[in-house]
Amino acid sequence: MKIAWFSPLPPKKSGIADFSSNVIPYLKKVSELSLFVEDYCPQYSFTKGCLVIPYVERDKIDWKVMEKLEDYDLVFFNMSNDFRFHSYAYELLLRFPGIVILHDYVLQFFYAGYYLIIKRNFSGYVEKFKELYSLDLVNAQSLKEGPSAVLNFLKKVYEDQSILQYPMNEEIISKSSCVITHSFFALEKIKKYNLSKPAFKLNLPFTLSEENIASLSQKNVLLSPHRGKEKLVAATFGYVLPNKAYESIFKVLQNSSFLQQNMEYWIIGGTFFWYNIHSLIKKYQLKNIVKVFDYQQPAQVIELLSQADICIALRAPTMGETSSSLLNMMLMAKPVVVLNSGWYKELPDDCVLKIDPCCVEKQLEEILLEAFEERQKLREIGIRAKEYILTYHTPYQYVENLIDCSQKLNIRSETK
Repeated sequence: MKIAWFSPLPPKKSGIADFSSNVIPYLKKVSELSLFVEDYCPQYSFTKGCLVIPYVERDKIDWKVMEKLEDYDLVFFNMSNDFRFHSYAYELLLRFPGIVILHDYVLQFFYAGYYLIIKRNFSGYVEKFKELYSLDLVNAQSLKEGPSAVLNFLKKVYEDQSILQYPMNEEIISKSSCVITHSFFALEKIKKYNLSKPAFKLNLPFTLSEENIASLSQKNVLLSPHRGKEKLVAATFGYVLPNKAYESIFKVLQNSSFLQQNMEYWIIGGTFFWYNIHSLIKKYQLKNIVKVFDYQQPAQVIELLSQADICIALRAPTMGETSSSLLNMMLMAKPVVVLNSGWYKELPDDCVLKIDPCCVEKQLEEILLEAFEERQKLREIGIRAKEYILTYHTPYQYVENLIDCSQKLNIRSETK
């Protein structure tokens, strides 16, 4: 069986690159695997035993690639909300339908970045929005504002949490031969509006490598026993984005003198120039409590998270995403606080700490205060979380189920 796989790969700093690097070893065991990449050299350690095919040269697609794709049994396009890593794959998908692995249900920011930054075509985004929703995104007055009109619209639907009404995923779904998603939340919405489109839900795999997992057994990554006067450490891991409810977390810290005196909050992940987390920390006067670590290599992430007592993984609003960073925290036996919405609601109640989206600050403060007294309870939650991930979210299971889905589609998958 020949498989074509479109995805960013390391050294690209992308969650999808991490995802692919962990499923590739299992994909190449069951197929003749070709990795289609843009104009860069992926790390050899991830591509060994695979055919690497660049399909972009000097910022343009080599359209001869379409002839090559005819020879493959399965063609997979990984798509997420990050325009930096999927723009060329998107253009190719429009002309060559394949199986889309939809990592984010909402693709608003992909299209905004694609048209406003990659193509520098403000009207292209406006026209695409009207094509999908039969609505004029901007009126004559705001049209004069140019790209800022689009950014203002995105800010509005983001803040009032109406962004799910305009996911802008319709085109990509319609062009696909099948959609793979990672939550029932997204699957139900896809099936509701795309009745004839084959769609399946698979459990997202964790992205820690086998070497990383082996190192966990040599570290004490469980909740530490009572450490006297040493401060409790809470941590958030993953790219620093505005929908991770940092402001709600900061309000909780600002309003509790006890937490300010007895805990630290670590933010571990890459930052973006358009979202200044440091100014937000300054606004709430938390420079002595909040520490920001930029993008870290896996070994450093494990080292930092191993020192955390509790993790926080909030998404408000949720945009139908799943979170490999959350799975990795659970794999490290960390108790994690999540919002009881979207995919996070689907996680077992005894493996994470769920809080009501309507009572975020109140319930988060209660959990953090209880963490000082309920350390054994949190330890047990972390242990159950790790067992759950190792049972249901492994890369091996993911690849096995991915191949099963292709067979259900009656796509030819015999070994050539």
